[in-house]
Amino acid sequence: MFKMIRTARLGFSLLSLMLVTSPVVMAVQSQASQSQTGQTQAARSQLGWKLLNKHELTSQNQLCRASIQSNHYAYNVCFPAAVATIYEENDYFPIWTDDTSRQELLVQLKSLVYADLVPGLNKRLYELESLVQFHDLRSFDLLATDSLLIYQAIIAQIQANPGLLFKHHYLTVPTGISIERHHSLSAASIKGELNRLRPQIKRFERSVALAERLRNQTPHQLNFTGNKRLIKEDQPIVQGHLLLDVLYSYGDISQIDYEVLSDHEEVRNTGEVTYAIKAFQRRNGLEDDGVIGPATARQLALPYSEVARVIALNLQRSRFGTKAADRPLIQVNIPDYMLRMTQQDQVLFESKVIVGRTSRPTYLFSSSLNTMVVNPYWNVPTTIKQEDVIPKVKESVNYLAEKNLKIVKSWRDRSVILPEQIEWSTVDPETFPYEFQQGPGPANALGKVKFLMPNDYSVFLHDTPARSLFNKKRRNFSSGCVRVEKADELAELILQHQRREGIAPYHQMVSDEQQDTVSLARRVNVDFMYLTAWVDENEQLQLREDIYGYDRPGEKSVEPQYITLKDFRY
Repeated sequence: MFKMIRTARLGFSLLSLMLVTSPVVMAVQSQASQSQTGQTQAARSQLGWKLLNKHELTSQNQLCRASIQSNHYAYNVCFPAAVATIYEENDYFPIWTDDTSRQELLVQLKSLVYADLVPGLNKRLYELESLVQFHDLRSFDLLATDSLLIYQAIIAQIQANPGLLFKHHYLTVPTGISIERHHSLSAASIKGELNRLRPQIKRFERSVALAERLRNQTPHQLNFTGNKRLIKEDQPIVQGHLLLDVLYSYGDISQIDYEVLSDHEEVRNTGEVTYAIKAFQRRNGLEDDGVIGPATARQLALPYSEVARVIALNLQRSRFGTKAADRPLIQVNIPDYMLRMTQQDQVLFESKVIVGRTSRPTYLFSSSLNTMVVNPYWNVPTTIKQEDVIPKVKESVNYLAEKNLKIVKSWRDRSVILPEQIEWSTVDPETFPYEFQQGPGPANALGKVKFLMPNDYSVFLHDTPARSLFNKKRRNFSSGCVRVEKADELAELILQHQRREGIAPYHQMVSDEQQDTVSLARRVNVDFMYLTAWVDENEQLQLREDIYGYDRPGEKSVEPQYITLKDFRY
């Protein structure tokens, strides 16, 4: 074993220009009183930069221009001082000795490169892959260590400000980096560090590989912009052969059917073509009616490169939310309009949901259910009070009785104010001093039950009397809270999870038509997520419409308060 380690060290000494046996270095090491600054300067001058520099690398010019300009030494890396310190701490042994670690670094860098978040990182990835092809693992070792420092710095930015993944902002490499936090980097510890940095999502490698394939795919020319008509079943498709190319690239049509249909002079929306369109629609969360309407046309026309970018972008978004925990977990994926409750990766419950409309998005955050209220009163939020209730009351004061609404002096003082006491024609919705409260009953906006959790946004899960809306594929109709189709089943499941005697059965609480508040001692974690692309358990790409414009720039900029991704769990 000693011989193997010694050989590895001497092999790396070629990178350091025989640094281990250099009289200069031995002299430096023998001077115990020499300052750490002097040692670092010696390492800088002798760590084998010339071997790395001979490759004429250029990524650092874009990746860390400011850092290079602030230093008086020129190396083809962003953090030469930190790199030198790391190898000095490791007695100049190589770090990237294991092929698994090298490949893991490359695949994680790809997941960030393909998201198009860090200018210049694509060049760095190409340089690393080129060094592997050149079999220059000595130069690779230096460049890989610097690349890991870059990667750590970028991921730290994302973790400190998750909203950056929704704002269409480029991320830049900082000009400085703390040396102390990297002392533990070594060949022995590198796997643990890479595991810490890796997005904790199933089928990570498969997702990166799919993004890579789509990036390298010849761009398609399919574009339905000029066609404003629906293409229904049995109708000819003007760009039919281009459509076949796209459907085949995504795997929605078999190779045999693709080859046979490609020989046809005209492609019609019938038979295998219709089946393929329906398969595409299902993977994109669309109505699988086989009709090419506006939503289907938009998804079909997305460039392969854009789909690849969105896949990688969502890999970075998957870093947030609950990781392994003993508690059950509820995940609400807003673009998917679905709620799933799991425990230790086992799906316990699924339900369609209705989420916030584009003008009133559902906030992205994490929390935990701590209270369930059966037959709830609804305290009308300020936005709904100002924009919905007051304008309708000004049209007809009977609206209050129809909706079982009463006016209260304030949320602290629930004294009732009679509608006749107010001159509605002069009311300004923004300065109206009172509040509206809706009593329990069939018309209650919260339905039969609501589920509360700590947060700053007054967001919660609840039932709804508007059942027909769940039949729609696009379900962003709420004012920010999330309506759950199977709220009764969810309530039963959460009560079972409490394992506590003395709680009345849910159906009994509902039937007495009185408000009942249940404190949840055994809590359930909740994540409000925004994932528009992922690879499912059947190895199929799932895409969802970017309803809030978080994937790509739109006409309006993203409001930062909706994407804080704060964690309110306790």
